[in-house]
Amino acid sequence: MKKLLVLLAFTALSIGAMAQSNQRSIRAYGAGIAELTTINGKPSLNLGGYGGVLINHKFLIGAAGNNAFFRHKVNGKEEKMQFNYYGLYSEYRFMPEKPVHFSVGLTGAMGWAENDIKNDSKTARRDGDYTWVVQPKLGVNIKITRFMQVQAYANYRFTGNTNSAYYEKSNFNGVGTGVGLVFGSF
Repeated sequence: MKKLLVLLAFTALSIGAMAQSNQRSIRAYGAGIAELTTINGKPSLNLGGYGGVLINHKFLIGAAGNNAFFRHKVNGKEEKMQFNYYGLYSEYRFMPEKPVHFSVGLTGAMGWAENDIKNDSKTARRDGDYTWVVQPKLGVNIKITRFMQVQAYANYRFTGNTNSAYYEKSNFNGVGTGVGLVFGSF
């Protein structure tokens, strides 16, 4: 855990150092995302978004939220479940003045599992404990208009232990790929 925290701190400082330039500007943007990811090695739909303040046209610092929807067999029946995580988001854009450019992002969040499984005529909601989530991302951004871009990306989600009744720690780890519609002032 200490190594992970040191790695995250080093990454944040490195990205912050790269964000320094002669241009001084403060802007903002946000994005809605749709992603195909994996939970327990099976496909899952992740819907969410992120947004924040853009410094010098390159470095974004803000917040992100994600909800991964999936099904899991419990007592022979397919049940609806989801894994939610919300937290801080940072992104660095390489050559943002180009019509097509790359970006790297990092989400650091708290997550939890939920289910719709009925127990004693009640619907159980949260399944287990809250856990940490770290999700690095690599994206390709395409300018559509002055205020809109499309982002195609790939990521990997690392999680801690939720102590879920149905899953182990590594079941929530997974690769994802998706698209985002990004709106704002770049």
